[in-house]
Amino acid sequence: MNASPHAHEPLLLALRRLRTDLAARDRVVAEAAHLKDSDLTVLEVLNREGPQSPTTLARRTNTHLATMTGVLTRLEKEGWIERRPDANDRRSIRIHATSVERFNALYAESIDQLHAVFDRWPPEQAQAFLSSITDIAQALETPADAESAAR
Repeated sequence: MNASPHAHEPLLLALRRLRTDLAARDRVVAEAAHLKDSDLTVLEVLNREGPQSPTTLARRTNTHLATMTGVLTRLEKEGWIERRPDANDRRSIRIHATSVERFNALYAESIDQLHAVFDRWPPEQAQAFLSSITDIAQALETPADAESAAR
């Protein structure tokens, strides 16, 4: 199915609108929680994917390792994360999110609004949406993201 590039324009515009709306929501959440956008991104990755090394987090968020050190220091000071020894390599550390409930509370209103939308969808629509989002996320993954996911 090879549609003309113009046929995809409404889809691309919808994705751009969604990206803008999500970014605006994240800015509101970050400001309310006294976090920087980069802090929020790290917390999102940790809450979604679990504990990671600082190097993996830096790669995963496309952040310079020195910058990541500052982000982690801020988050640790505010009680959002803990640095723990890696069970497989005692010389390394893993970053653990400590406040999943606190993080989820930041998005409670948005989550409730989305639940209301999803509740209206038939199961086939929900599955199609999930498949579509997964395809799009995979298409936009950076090589570092794909490498992380493969491990």
